[in-house]
Amino acid sequence: MNTLAALKERIGILVWQHTPHCSEITRLASRSFEQPLSIHTRWKIQLHCLICAWCQRYVKHLKFLNRASSNAIHQAELLPGGGLSTAARQRIVLRLKSAENENL
Repeated sequence: MNTLAALKERIGILVWQHTPHCSEITRLASRSFEQPLSIHTRWKIQLHCLICAWCQRYVKHLKFLNRASSNAIHQAELLPGGGLSTAARQRIVLRLKSAENENL
């Protein structure tokens, strides 16, 4: 049993040394929803996630949010009215402009 644990630890260290750090993995995982990544990069993300529970959770949450947001967009299209009223849009524009002027 001790040999198996030592082997797992060595494999984990090897993977850790040859994959990007967590900050890079999170950046790449986020980018994967905007543009396709190379097979090599996707492989590195998957390999890193095998040994890093935090990055594995991050990627899982990103996938969930991506699915949920696309479903929300489709659901909003089905609602009557389909968005903000003209008066509400004008109020938002006015507030944004006033906030912009205050920051100048």
